[in-house]
Amino acid sequence: MTTTHEFDTSVTQTLKDEKKRAAFDKFGSAAQQPGFDPDAFARAGAGGFSGFSGGGFPGFGGFQDLGGAFSQGNAENVFESLFGAAFGSGAARASEMSKGANIETTVNVSFMEACKGTTKTVHTSPVSNCDTCSGSGLKQGAKRTTCTACGGSGTQTFVINGGFQMASTCQACGGIGSTVPKNGRCIPCGGVGRVKTSKTVQVSIPAGVEDGMSLRVPKAGDVPISGKGQTGDLFVRVRVAPSKSFVRQGANLYHEARIPVHTALLGGKVRVPTLDGDVDVRIPGGTQQGEEMVLKGRGVSPAFGGTKGDLFVAFSVVLPRSLTQRQRDLLQQYADEVDGLTKPTSKAKKLPQGSVDNGTETFTYHPPPSGSWMSRTWQNIRKLTGF
Repeated sequence: MTTTHEFDTSVTQTLKDEKKRAAFDKFGSAAQQPGFDPDAFARAGAGGFSGFSGGGFPGFGGFQDLGGAFSQGNAENVFESLFGAAFGSGAARASEMSKGANIETTVNVSFMEACKGTTKTVHTSPVSNCDTCSGSGLKQGAKRTTCTACGGSGTQTFVINGGFQMASTCQACGGIGSTVPKNGRCIPCGGVGRVKTSKTVQVSIPAGVEDGMSLRVPKAGDVPISGKGQTGDLFVRVRVAPSKSFVRQGANLYHEARIPVHTALLGGKVRVPTLDGDVDVRIPGGTQQGEEMVLKGRGVSPAFGGTKGDLFVAFSVVLPRSLTQRQRDLLQQYADEVDGLTKPTSKAKKLPQGSVDNGTETFTYHPPPSGSWMSRTWQNIRKLTGF
């Protein structure tokens, strides 16, 4: 409760000080409150709401300046300064201060490591508490002093035209209400209580991770800039190197197997790479260019659960670039027989469709483009063999 003597003393001090008297005349009794700052609104970049330009509405200008502040990306700072303590964003600010910032880094892994899983070591530079002062920012034996800007309240009150009072978090002390004196600052951290450190973190890369995925390492980020709270997290973005043998789509893998002409015609075995090593796959005679077989369960296990994918093997028939004389003669005999120039010595037999190994399924045929020389040659070969 304010006594008459205290009131008279306050009035006398106000009348003697020209600045206080001018502030009292403009803002009323709010100018005498602790931490009052008549220039806080101007510093917020909003222009003071001084009147519509040319609109004839006194007391509502400066919206043009306010729009300028928003266009410069300062909207968040404007509202934080204006409405920090008065409209509840002070609680949001406290929430932000209670948790440190998250940090990010990148780790490179091979294709096989991404499919199988591995552990990698990453180097980070998080903000941590100063070891010398344990995060207080003070020299040994020093103490914090009351903030002179807000009088220890942690907020600054100001009034815009019309006597509308608003409050914001004190920028000098960050809302704590006290500051570290210059002669009492910790030397290694300069009184901040926080320093940049270098750390190594072991990151577990799960099997099935895909290129571009981010993995979260809890509490491996920055500590709060002020006060005590939860440490931020570390987010590790995974970069997967491409494979020379496989193309990945989700949990499925795709591989192109190159086979010679005689294997495509007569059938045989071809060696196919998988994530667990090479396997021999039996292919039937008459295998066409672009045909596929599926190796069930030979794909990738999804990183976050799900059915393991398959391995799709597409066959590409390789034609020889040169022939021996004997090979040319045999091929010419074959061509003459196909064209009807000579009679076949025996009735052509259709080769049986051989079974496939490793749990493979039936082929899916993708015909080659029509009209090409390879297509016409292939059709002649099929006629000769009776396919």
